Amino acid sequence: MGLIQLAARFNGLYARSVYLPVSIVAQALRRQSRHVRGVQRGQKTQLPIVPWQGLLPPAPILVVKPHKSVGDINLAELAVLATAAAATPAGAEIVEIGTFEGRTTLNLAVNAPEPAPVFTLDLPPQMPPKFALASGERAFVDKSQSGQVFRAATPHWAGAVRRITQLFGDSATFDWSDHLGRAGLVFVDGSHAYEYVMADSETALRLLGPKGVVIWHDYGVWEGVTRALERLEANRRLGLRHVRGTSLVVWRAGDPGEADDNVRDASWEAEAVASRLKPHH
Repeated sequence: MGLIQLAARFNGLYARSVYLPVSIVAQALRRQSRHVRGVQRGQKTQLPIVPWQGLLPPAPILVVKPHKSVGDINLAELAVLATAAAATPAGAEIVEIGTFEGRTTLNLAVNAPEPAPVFTLDLPPQMPPKFALASGERAFVDKSQSGQVFRAATPHWAGAVRRITQLFGDSATFDWSDHLGRAGLVFVDGSHAYEYVMADSETALRLLGPKGVVIWHDYGVWEGVTRALERLEANRRLGLRHVRGTSLVVWRAGDPGEADDNVRDASWEAEAVASRLKPHH
């Protein structure tokens, strides 16, 4: 194992075994402090909270570019996603909705078992979105280059980068037909607007293959994400789980609580249709 890979292995060990546990303790202390001071931050959440070990097998992981930029997922969340990528079933795809700088994309590809392809979709700045974006999101769309982290990756990670395919389009209207039922992991981190999260969640469930995993980001952070995921759980009773110490929500196909694929909840379908038809001004 070379020095670069050894450093990435150390980053993964630190992120999952030190950074995440410390984050859990720090969050508990902050919650207690806010409770005493009568301060409310973020959204109140309802989904059951579980440790990552209850959802994913503890395979060794690599973490590349551990330091985040504004808008990136944090180190603890990156470690959980790397763990999910390492557990991707052989022959399955990985799909990411929302490329941004491509830091997460690179880590998914580095940890995924070869030859798993990674497809990442981003909204081009010049494309009008189908739904209104959440307040403050435009800055994440209007960037100079999508996926700049994996495009500028060192030659050591060239094999992983070659398995990444950059897609462009609006996630709510993109033609996903070539990927339906083929994903072992879908990471939903596109727009945080309620209508987009609803549409992207429906897409993720259709993309997923047997025993695949869907992971959402920013639960409890962005109101649209929180509301959409709790609506999804109320209507579909999938058994969504909030990963302790993170803003990630995980669902594994085949987990208890999974709705029968042949009996779609009518209220979910109605909500999805309504959200797509809702006018925006």
